[in-house]
Amino acid sequence: MLAITNNIPVKDKMEADLEIKVSLMKEVIKPTRPHRHANYHELILLNQGSGFHEIDGHQFEVISPVAYYLRPGQTHCWNFSSLPKGFVILFREELLLKEDIEILFRFPAQIALSAADHPLFDLVNLLYNEFKSAAPDTGTYRAYLHLLIAKLRQLSKTGKPIFNGADHLFQQYKRLVNDHFAQTRELGFYAERLHVTTAVLNETCKKAVYKTPAVVINERILLEAKLLLSATGKSVHEIATDLGFTDSPHFIKFFKQNTNLTPGAYREMAVTKG
Repeated sequence: MLAITNNIPVKDKMEADLEIKVSLMKEVIKPTRPHRHANYHELILLNQGSGFHEIDGHQFEVISPVAYYLRPGQTHCWNFSSLPKGFVILFREELLLKEDIEILFRFPAQIALSAADHPLFDLVNLLYNEFKSAAPDTGTYRAYLHLLIAKLRQLSKTGKPIFNGADHLFQQYKRLVNDHFAQTRELGFYAERLHVTTAVLNETCKKAVYKTPAVVINERILLEAKLLLSATGKSVHEIATDLGFTDSPHFIKFFKQNTNLTPGAYREMAVTKG
């Protein structure tokens, strides 16, 4: 699926019902055009290949082995001079642990690897084989991603995240939402702490991920609700209280509007899948 926004194509390479997609890097040299992926994160690990990778206007020389991280909404393109080999991992935030989300806020775009890091590729190959298996398991995927993110953080000591102006503000907003989503959904609260108007915040979110600030907050609440339902034994009432809802019916209504499932039905489905 591909859409055009502000003359930059938005590619969606992930089926709507998938939480993760793991594939082999296409072994082609033909340059790609700048494009965005709006609704998922992307990790690319290359053990072969050379050329250039442009991310949000910053050009990185590809010297394999190397890893790249792309946040939702970032623009990138490739220009290889030798055939790339490696893995591409697309994943949605609902698969992540809270600490992993916080780590990704600080992740650099490029992480230099070395020949000594071959166990990292062994790990990704295991994840690839797991994805190709006939019995996908959410808990297993979450564990693989947690380990992979932790290892890449350890290897990314010198790299820094890259942001354009609007994206930098958006990431600041995301971090605030991550810290305060259970306490308030008031946009004025976030705008005041970012020293911008709600109109600027709205425009920033639309430019970054084509969503309103309210949708970003609701998605974070929904993510936490799913994690609590699938990974804890807390009651629906306890979860509603943790997430700042006045009572259980309001939480159930919110959850059903966003998933077409009651919290109880989602928990039963998650336990069955996991």
